[in-house]
Amino acid sequence: MNESKKKNFQIALIGILVVVVVLLAVMCYFLFISPGPTAVIKDISIIILALESIVVLLLLGVVIGMLWWLIQTLEKKITPILDTTSETVNNVSETVNTVRGTTTFVSDTVVSPIIKVVSYASGVKKAIQTLTKWRSMRSD
Repeated sequence: MNESKKKNFQIALIGILVVVVVLLAVMCYFLFISPGPTAVIKDISIIILALESIVVLLLLGVVIGMLWWLIQTLEKKITPILDTTSETVNNVSETVNTVRGTTTFVSDTVVSPIIKVVSYASGVKKAIQTLTKWRSMRSD
């Protein structure tokens, strides 16, 4: 809020406060000085409060109706999103299972035999190194 709006708001608030104080003073005057008009004011106040209660009840009904409409609309919009999400999760689960199977297959058919061949080759190499060291030690 800029300064002019703030000042206007303060003036309006002070004006409303003055009107309320004047109305209270008039009501107190009628209450203590002449009780006859006070009864009329009381009756008018009761009628106004009854009408206000009816309006509030109608507005509450409108709010409940709008809330029901909002819930129905959200349900119609969210259900397809949840279905799509469920399908996506199922697809991801299938993909994970496929990758797991592929990894196991590659490990069993490719990696394990290569590891065995490399280990045998390493053993043969070590054996050859040991034999050559043994011969060189024997010939000395």
